[in-house]
Amino acid sequence: MTQLIEWFSTTYPKYKEALLNCHHNFDEKETNPYHVEGDCWSHTMMVCKVAELKGYEKVVQVSALLHDLGKPSSRKINPLNNHVQFFGHEEKSALLARPLLEELVKRGEITKEESLEIEELILLHGTLYKLSHKEIVEKFRGREEFFRHLVELVECDGLGRFTDSYNFNKEELLNLFN
Repeated sequence: MTQLIEWFSTTYPKYKEALLNCHHNFDEKETNPYHVEGDCWSHTMMVCKVAELKGYEKVVQVSALLHDLGKPSSRKINPLNNHVQFFGHEEKSALLARPLLEELVKRGEITKEESLEIEELILLHGTLYKLSHKEIVEKFRGREEFFRHLVELVECDGLGRFTDSYNFNKEELLNLFN
């Protein structure tokens, strides 16, 4: 994971800088209770560390690094509550990740199939909070390995932050297909 982060930081310093300068805080006075760690780069590094410590497969680790690339360009203030939100960041992140994944394929770090899976993992990393268990089973039936990777990424995303409100039951979701 260290080599992957080093590659990203030196090859794409503008993305790292954008993530460093993109804050989850609502404003200078009010901290986002879901992301007390502050900037998106710190969160990303925490997500990567969780993926590494848990020994998750390469597709999950690469997804952890690239999952929030779209946050800087999607950061907006929600006029209904004056809170920072990142509407559509999953789609933007997947789109921004595509050329980076192509480079990793060319370098022999990942396969083309892995790059496609990583892109989809990034695209769907916010989905599990929006679907019922029935909808999850319908959507991912026959794709249990992909679903396991998605659950692992979402788990890393949740654990890679300082918050009092983390509520994610990995085992419950993985047991939907048993």
